Amino acid sequence: MKKYKYHFLAWGIYLTYEIVFLWLLLGAFATPGAYVFTYFFYILSFYFHAEILLKYTLESPNKLLKYSLPLLILIEILLFVYIKQQSDLLFYKNSDTSDLKGYEFCITSLSTITYRFIYFMFYGTGYYFLLRIRKQRQLVEEMEEQELKNLILEKEIKSELVITQNTFLRSQINPDFLINTLAYLYDETLESAPTAAESIQSLSDIMQYALSKEASSGFVKLEKEISLIENFLLLHQARQVNQAQLKFTYNKESLAMDFIPLILMTLTENILKHGQLNDPERPAEIKINYANSILSIETSNRQITNSALPSYGIGVKNIKDRLSIAYGEAATFDYYLDPQRNFHASIQVRIQNSSSKTNMSHLQVPHI
Repeated sequence: MKKYKYHFLAWGIYLTYEIVFLWLLLGAFATPGAYVFTYFFYILSFYFHAEILLKYTLESPNKLLKYSLPLLILIEILLFVYIKQQSDLLFYKNSDTSDLKGYEFCITSLSTITYRFIYFMFYGTGYYFLLRIRKQRQLVEEMEEQELKNLILEKEIKSELVITQNTFLRSQINPDFLINTLAYLYDETLESAPTAAESIQSLSDIMQYALSKEASSGFVKLEKEISLIENFLLLHQARQVNQAQLKFTYNKESLAMDFIPLILMTLTENILKHGQLNDPERPAEIKINYANSILSIETSNRQITNSALPSYGIGVKNIKDRLSIAYGEAATFDYYLDPQRNFHASIQVRIQNSSSKTNMSHLQVPHI
């Protein structure tokens, strides 16, 4: 009712006008059934003509269908007139003659029925074009609104671009300033505090790698990542009073492998955050090996009991997602905590490298 309330209102006004007009003309009303029966066909022809015939011919991409519209309208009129006359014969067959009011099934009655159908089809045509004009106006308004939104969005993008460009320029200045400062501190402390100078140099190497184009690309040589981890571990050791027991080994075939950056950093940070690294008999381990087209990265460490630090969840989820995006089914990542509270992580990636020759000799970094 809400959707078609104006239709009901318009038809109510129109039918009231016609019924009252006929009453004034003829001096009597027909039965309600006769009114319903008669106007049902005319209203049906109105909507059929507007919503079906005109809509599916004029809006069709088929030109032949459009050109055949006059023939289709003629067929529509003949069909409705035939159905109406046959229905009248059945409806008025046993009805009171007062309903007929001189009605006869003849040429006169056929012309009246035809005229009435053409009359309502004419209004249906007007209704269709009113709807079409309304839709076109709505489309124009929507296009104008979308164009306005696009202009606003374009201005916002330009504004954000300016902000991003300024931020990028500042990011170019600040890291350079920091790296130059670290180089100055390294030179100043090299003679008086060589251990501190070594830490400063490690930090400078980490910063330069993190800001390099290579690190921001999709893949890097594993040798670079290993160097990053070595510098990171040296910095970590410089902050500790006691030696952190961690064994880092890799074979030289793995150095030339292309790998996604900062996966090793995440694994190493997890070990340093959550690992118990004070037992020389049970050191944490990071092992990297490439053989038979399989790159293997394995870590193990005893977990700190009642650690106040967050769990491994975020880090390992990040690793799993990045491996899946980069390698799909060619990579697997497994991790678990054994009954002795040792955390194990294993990455296996199938990487083809025809130029490499399997060499199982290991380069071992001293305990740090």
